[in-house]
Amino acid sequence: MKGSRAIKIVVDVAMAVVLVAIMTTALVQEMPHEYLGVAMFVLIIAHIVLNRTWLAAAIRGKLGVPHVPHLILMLALVACFVGMVASSLVLSKYAFGFLPSLPGASWARRMHMLFSYWMFVLTFAHIGLHIRVPRRMETWKLWTLRVLAAVGTCYGVYTFVRLGVFGYLTGQVQFAMADFETPLAITFLRYTGVGMLVAVVFHGVQIAMTNALRRRRAQGKQIRQGNGQGGDAA
Repeated sequence: MKGSRAIKIVVDVAMAVVLVAIMTTALVQEMPHEYLGVAMFVLIIAHIVLNRTWLAAAIRGKLGVPHVPHLILMLALVACFVGMVASSLVLSKYAFGFLPSLPGASWARRMHMLFSYWMFVLTFAHIGLHIRVPRRMETWKLWTLRVLAAVGTCYGVYTFVRLGVFGYLTGQVQFAMADFETPLAITFLRYTGVGMLVAVVFHGVQIAMTNALRRRRAQGKQIRQGNGQGGDAA
């Protein structure tokens, strides 16, 4: 594995872990939550720098149709990122406590909650779209991955409902109550389950889109070959 590839993987894994930790500490650990947010900001910048070639190609419009979902997702992530940073500056008590007090705390709190959950879901959707399973893999390894994905998805469905994620995504929940009774490790595991659910679903979407594109290309090739043979016969 090349050094740059290894660094990208380390940064991506760190982003996923830190993001789950951010969601875990959101209501019960304000200071760690804020500094984890700063760490996430740094990791996002690192991720952008490491993937600058792909981003430059996207900006110049040199990516094909298969990358359109990735571009849409990226734009949505940028919007969430900007919203989270803006609301964080208003709400911060520790990491940016040196800044003068800014108005709009009530509005910022609602927006921060909304953007945070969408950032969480879209990030794991982004991960799901970029997961690549080696084509040549031993059967037992492939089935192990499938079983783990199935278990993680089932647990993710349960935790998605248990945590009321849909209500946060739709803005129905504007004032969440802190849960000090549930251990942080359990909460971390629950959000990890939600992340796995989203990643597996979007990985399935990626596979479906890839297979559909391959079938379309194969059909187009057959049509061109058929037209070529017809022309030769004429």
